Amino acid sequence: MLTGLLTGTATGLLMMSQAMAASIPDIDREDTLVVAHQAEAPVYRNVGMANPYSINNEDIRGSILNMFEPLFYYSSFEDKVIPWLAKSYEYNDDFTKVIVTLRDDAKWSDGEAFSADDVVFTFNMLAENGRTKKDLIQSTTVADAIKSVSAPDATTVVFELNNADPRFAFKFLLNHYDIGLQILPKHVWEGIEDKAGFDNFDVDKGWPVTTGPWNLVRFTDTQIFMDRRDDWWAAQSGFASLPEMKRVVTVPGGSRDRMAQLITAGQVDITGDIQVTGIIQQVLAKNPTVRTFTGTDKPYGSRDWWPTSLYFNHLNPKWSDVRVRKAINYYVNRDQIIDVVYDGASERKYTPFPGFGSLKPYIDDAKVFADQNGIGHFDLAKGDALMKEAGYAKNSDGFWEKDGVVLAAKIETISILNAVGPVVAQQLRNAGLDVEFRSSPESRSIMRDGKFDLALFGHRGSISDPYATLDMYTCKNALPEGQPTLFLDRWCNEEFDKLVEQVGKMQPGSPELRETVKKAMAIWMENAVEVPIAEWYHRIPVSTRYWKNWPSSDNPYLQPTFWYTSGQFGYVMQQLKSAK
Repeated sequence: MLTGLLTGTATGLLMMSQAMAASIPDIDREDTLVVAHQAEAPVYRNVGMANPYSINNEDIRGSILNMFEPLFYYSSFEDKVIPWLAKSYEYNDDFTKVIVTLRDDAKWSDGEAFSADDVVFTFNMLAENGRTKKDLIQSTTVADAIKSVSAPDATTVVFELNNADPRFAFKFLLNHYDIGLQILPKHVWEGIEDKAGFDNFDVDKGWPVTTGPWNLVRFTDTQIFMDRRDDWWAAQSGFASLPEMKRVVTVPGGSRDRMAQLITAGQVDITGDIQVTGIIQQVLAKNPTVRTFTGTDKPYGSRDWWPTSLYFNHLNPKWSDVRVRKAINYYVNRDQIIDVVYDGASERKYTPFPGFGSLKPYIDDAKVFADQNGIGHFDLAKGDALMKEAGYAKNSDGFWEKDGVVLAAKIETISILNAVGPVVAQQLRNAGLDVEFRSSPESRSIMRDGKFDLALFGHRGSISDPYATLDMYTCKNALPEGQPTLFLDRWCNEEFDKLVEQVGKMQPGSPELRETVKKAMAIWMENAVEVPIAEWYHRIPVSTRYWKNWPSSDNPYLQPTFWYTSGQFGYVMQQLKSAK
């Protein structure tokens, strides 16, 4: 529920006045795009960190990453590749080589020419790091995929792959959703010894140097300023027009209520994911200039690749008995969660695949295995029977206990799921598990480092082909505690691994692919790897007071999500038009 409009102090946070910084020119509000990023703390904690490959990069996801331009953008809604720094790519006959052709007119913000050497440097940097320190994001996956990368000339990049991989381009070249690689300027980065520790920010030096149309001019714990530079290569060459906004300001959005207050009051143009349907409805009612991806209608957002699950930490022996995992599946009432949190505007899940149409055959195939193992079903009696079979009995307090030890756990999650977490925790407590819910600024790192009992989180996997989701559950991601990964289960099954390896060698859509995926999902369901909960919709309010042509169900050119590590919101900013 909204708790009132912003105080004068909070309002002052967003005033574009000379008092903020004498060295930064004043720009009118109508020429400024203001973004409320859902940071997981009241202020930015990594001030000055503009390194796109830093593991601690959460604060820059909603702003600085969008300064970097990719080789290609990809629109999942339209299944469309959008060439950008590159013109095209092609495979050889056996999918062990990929040749990328670059544009010849792109330039870095310091005036140096962009070339194949920069692409080679970036991929070699990541591959070397992935084979050694492993302290850069994406470095391990790049090292596993690439045998070598070379530049025969300034506009050609040749990737030699370790294995036949018909999905290489989709995984590493087409920036989409939360997947993307940022190309770095070799002439800036090659002399940096500690690349993971390099902050990449210096206003006087013009860092970060990118090919995008923005200069980073201010980075404090409450504000990030990116100012348009009119010498952007794409505008100079006629490839694209300058963005119509002259400045982009990103501020920590704070809580869900605070973000709702900011956009209701017209102080920001877009916020992070509001999620709770009741709050979205209030915002739409109070401010007629605000819209969502589906306008003012349910589900008030766009379907995402991030279906929610309750994750078991498979390193923890308390979840080693599959009967306990299956019992917890039975104890989660997905319909109740969707009714309470989303006012019915979502769908319950029994697989980790998002509900995109191209994945429907694989989702349908998995249902028989889900039904056989109780995945996606709510049934307290069946859950109780499994707990008793596993040797548990309820004590005088109503909690399941075995050998004198109560089955207790904390559910860790991030702020975006704060409305879901308490409902899941209470359902499990009602069923007899001593469960608590916790969400804090440290929760993401706790989950990432494998130091949790249970975690509530989404998936960053498949969009049109099942391989990416299956690959999340392979043994290479079953890392020891303390070694960070976004694939939280840390589950390993060698038979499953062999099937996924086969899937990876099959072309998307091939006849044998579907049968192999079925076999893999049968193992996944039998092992009750996690507890699928609900489809995910990004419920992002946008204001049309100053800016129009936002992505929508009528014009779905890309997602409106500005925090994706792909940096795809840079393309969205290019499409926005001034309301004046």
